[in-house]
Amino acid sequence: MVGSAQPSALATRLVVLAWCLLSVGASVHEGEYSPAGLACVVLGLLLLAAVVAAGLAPRRPTRDELAVAVAVSLVGAIAHPVDRLMHTGGGDLVAIQVLALVTVAATALGLGLLRPRTAWAVGAGLALATGCVVIAVVTNPKIDVWYLLQQSSSGLLSGDDMYRQHWAHSHGLQAVYPYLPMSTVLLAPFRWIAGDVRVGLLLASVGTSALLRRLAPAAPAALSLLVLVHPHWAFLVDQSWTEPLLLFLLCAAVLATERRRPVLAVLALAAALAAKQHVVLLLPLFALWPAFGWRRTLAAAAVAALAIAPWVVAGPADFWHDAVHANLTLGVIPRALCVPSFLLRHGITVGFWFPLLALLGAYAACLRGPRTAAGLALGSALVLWTVDATNKQSFFNHYTLPLGLLVLALTAAARPNEEPA
Repeated sequence: MVGSAQPSALATRLVVLAWCLLSVGASVHEGEYSPAGLACVVLGLLLLAAVVAAGLAPRRPTRDELAVAVAVSLVGAIAHPVDRLMHTGGGDLVAIQVLALVTVAATALGLGLLRPRTAWAVGAGLALATGCVVIAVVTNPKIDVWYLLQQSSSGLLSGDDMYRQHWAHSHGLQAVYPYLPMSTVLLAPFRWIAGDVRVGLLLASVGTSALLRRLAPAAPAALSLLVLVHPHWAFLVDQSWTEPLLLFLLCAAVLATERRRPVLAVLALAAALAAKQHVVLLLPLFALWPAFGWRRTLAAAAVAALAIAPWVVAGPADFWHDAVHANLTLGVIPRALCVPSFLLRHGITVGFWFPLLALLGAYAACLRGPRTAAGLALGSALVLWTVDATNKQSFFNHYTLPLGLLVLALTAAARPNEEPA
């Protein structure tokens, strides 16, 4: 990372365009492979890589620039609403689609007609209502992630080891817990109290938007609402994927650092590290960010290791099989939204060297980024987006994390004191 970049309109517009491309590409076929979807994903990635490699820093996005992103979401809600994989239909599905559309429309109207605080309250309230309806009408999303999170949360009460449990009624994973323990530990209270881990994930999404408002309260409310109105956001809630939790924790780490609350920042990053494996890829970027630094990065890694240790000690072989081996041995499948799937469809197979080489390129580009919160978020988005595009199996949920990190970058750039270190 370097510290000489001055905020530019070009960087902001390219980041907004990258956000638009990724939001469309990841949702066009519900996150499964399509030529148009993959083209958008790759083009958006190349735009972001160009911004980061050139050392460009975004400045505060204007209302017109935000209107482009909101318009993309609005068109998506009208032309391609959630439907195919929602496991509901009739009036219930229409209610979800209408609420999602109204939420985006209210966000668009809030750009010019409402005060930021009011606009955010209206948009976030409608998004919360949309998510509540999704959870209420889709009582069984029929995805293995939901089964394993629900049952591992219940298992905590009886002292069950999630890496030894079997997931009843699951049509996908049945005896593998592919995440790190904190995914269940943080969501379990919502299973115990509300009966569904998706309540916690919904609140994480709305909470992320609230954190972004606190990070840049003078920015238009539409900026922080982008994490709630991107195309097929309701589908993300429905499927109980854990990316909203990761985004919340990463945003909390950035906000706490900016507010000079280092202990909270370390704990937030540690929780993210102990929830899902690939967050470890962001440690070099946090270490290079002067406001966080390598000491806090090491502290976060140590706390995460301590949080995971009980499960490692209780069953090292089970932990290794589920959390490490099962992920490394996944094969490329044609329906995944990633470059290896495209190559497989044309008779070409690539090994582990492919994402590794791409990841090294992403890290090299990040060395030229500004040493600011916005630079950290842009670099993090680039690293995770690169991994998603070059990994063996990537779908809609995987891309929502870099999508949210782009919003974090633009929000950090909207702070009046966002200056290079």
